Amino acid sequence: MIFVSGWTKVSLLDYPGHLCSVVFLSGCNLRCVYCHNKELVNGGRLSYGFSWDEILRWLEKNKQMIDGVCFTGGEPTLCNDLASMIYDVKKISLKVKVDTNGTQPKVLEKLLLEELVDFVAMDIKAPLDKYEQICKTKVSADDLYKSVDLIKTLSPEYEFRTTFHPSILTIDDFHQICEWLKGASKYVVQCCRTGNNLDPIFSKLPPVRYEDVMEIAEFCSGYFTNFVLRGFTDSLQKVVGNSQRV
Repeated sequence: MIFVSGWTKVSLLDYPGHLCSVVFLSGCNLRCVYCHNKELVNGGRLSYGFSWDEILRWLEKNKQMIDGVCFTGGEPTLCNDLASMIYDVKKISLKVKVDTNGTQPKVLEKLLLEELVDFVAMDIKAPLDKYEQICKTKVSADDLYKSVDLIKTLSPEYEFRTTFHPSILTIDDFHQICEWLKGASKYVVQCCRTGNNLDPIFSKLPPVRYEDVMEIAEFCSGYFTNFVLRGFTDSLQKVVGNSQRV
């Protein structure tokens, strides 16, 4: 029997433009300082856990109410049962979104070639030379490059997204990220949440203000047709370039 670590029955936030269920899979190969799902990093559970059969029964019963399922984590591509669960979801004609850190391109390639995934959201943690500083572990640049190329080429819909806090990323870092992702259809800069992070020191940092990201937003909006600021709640005097706020 397959068990998952957490489940949100209905979310308005996790699949752009769609109502979805969110399935949390535990375990991650990174240790990002700002991670706010720290209970899942070492294979823990958000609550008591759920059986996949229980979730699937609910999805079948309520498939007219929601549009799809978002598999997130942790890092869902590390889960041996991911493809099996996605097959189950596709059998009942629901869309599938996968959140990933991009470190498992072979898994992504298999899912995309078999047309099992409708939307991929890949986290771009930093410029490549800064990954280890933020993720606290070594990451293969080749794997990240492969994942970005696979997503841009094969995913029906996608977004690349970077979590921003001024203590770890600068506008020069975003210059490098934008060059790396040049040609992508969508890029998101999302506000870092502080207060319950994997790194206790990071948890004590002040929250991000919209003023902290204004220059970065103006720069990034020149690179992407669809550039989005997500989670910045300060009042906004104007929309910068092509950017959107959600």
